Amino acid sequence: MSQTGAARRTTALLLAALIVGVIVGYLIHWAVTPPPAPAAPPEGYVPRSEYEKLQKELESLKAQLAAAPGAKPVEIVITAWTIGPESESVYRQLNLVAAAAKLNQIFQVVGVPATVKVEGDFSTASWTDYRKKLYLALEGGTGPCIFLTAHIDAAYLADNGWIIPLDDYVKKYWNWTYYDVISGLWDSVRYKGRIWGIPQDTEARPIYYNKLLLKKLGWTDEQINDLPNKVLRGEFTLYDMLSVAEEAVKKGVVDPGYGIWHRPNAGPDWPILYLAFGGQLQDPTTGKLVADMKVWRKVFEWFYEASMARRKVILDKLTALDWNRDIHPTIVAGKVLFWMGGTWHKGQWVSSFGLSEDKFWEMFGFMLYPPGERGGKPVTLSQPMAYFISKTCKYPEVAFLIIALATDPYLNSIHAVKSAHLAILYSQLSDPVYTKDKFLAATGYMVEYAKYQPLHPRWGDYSTIIFEVVKGIETGQFTVDAALDAFKSQLKSRLGDEVIIRE
Repeated sequence: MSQTGAARRTTALLLAALIVGVIVGYLIHWAVTPPPAPAAPPEGYVPRSEYEKLQKELESLKAQLAAAPGAKPVEIVITAWTIGPESESVYRQLNLVAAAAKLNQIFQVVGVPATVKVEGDFSTASWTDYRKKLYLALEGGTGPCIFLTAHIDAAYLADNGWIIPLDDYVKKYWNWTYYDVISGLWDSVRYKGRIWGIPQDTEARPIYYNKLLLKKLGWTDEQINDLPNKVLRGEFTLYDMLSVAEEAVKKGVVDPGYGIWHRPNAGPDWPILYLAFGGQLQDPTTGKLVADMKVWRKVFEWFYEASMARRKVILDKLTALDWNRDIHPTIVAGKVLFWMGGTWHKGQWVSSFGLSEDKFWEMFGFMLYPPGERGGKPVTLSQPMAYFISKTCKYPEVAFLIIALATDPYLNSIHAVKSAHLAILYSQLSDPVYTKDKFLAATGYMVEYAKYQPLHPRWGDYSTIIFEVVKGIETGQFTVDAALDAFKSQLKSRLGDEVIIRE
């Protein structure tokens, strides 16, 4: 036999054996998996009623494998890049490594002459630096096989042709784990009717309040404990929060500018107040972005009232501060009344900023973003992380199997607890690792109120413009009218007809 023929036979053997491993794994998983959560399967998935058919296919493949000569072991290397940037999220990478070990166990059981190895990098760099490195690699065809990034990147990645759609794989392996994904999360990775990523975790962005400072203002334990419920009932608004923060400044409970703090840079949080005032970010018919100027005026008026020029609640130098040097240490030290943060911050404070678990519960409460107006609905924003597979990946199905095996209630719960992120699987909600975490149990309800950022390739520009305008208000550069004019002008010049401006 020629070398070419031998190589083809070896490749065929490997693929046949791989399929054997896949089906064996499927059957094993079918046998031990509890009944699926009530989520509708996608069209085309393999139902459990096909069990006997799969058994016959397995026997046929076993016969083919037995008839073929042995092949030399092959090592399949799958490169994977992930990011925290907080170090507590390292299980985004470690879970892929653990999943590869699972796949190797399946291969070993059925005699597949191959091993799988995950190599790559977990980054604690900034999102800007990580995306720059990732996009340059993808553009040059040297990107990783698997990579993790925010769900909102799906539109940009898909439009550039850097990733593959995953619908067929999701259907094929639906009964492995994907029936268990909390159904609403699929919308966060669906763009132009296709699924482009697999949710890895999710979170909520609550407002933390310092209970010790509220007590100094004269609040009782009962009032403090009922605050999240008042928000849910629409009885405590963004302006009520502003008034409480102003009172804390006037009475010397906090320093001027320390009543309400938010992130110091551009990021996902900036449209939350717009949503709390009833704003819409994307037109469902055209897919274009939306900017309702009447709603944005309300948002800019709120930030202007909170500024040092008015009620002295938000520090004018806040956007010049550093996360790790200034922001987190100041909040942990108990100097800020309200912090517009994320669920994962609690994990950071405990593991990296010296806050004990007991002290956290003594000092902090947390609530949804209050509605903009009384009687309205509270809101939060969730930015799920997702795994994607690059178009240049040599073994996309092997990569997908690794992701599928990493999408596991036990592995995901370890990540969730270590990094204070929320569940993506229904079964995590009853997983012992997950349920023993008091904070995750207490914040889980927030996902029901979560909105997502629009999946649009120009959303990043829109979001950055929001930050730039709010920064201008807080630093005294803009009045409300000037802010609105600058906002509209920037949207038109940078987004063109990709944004619908409603007057």
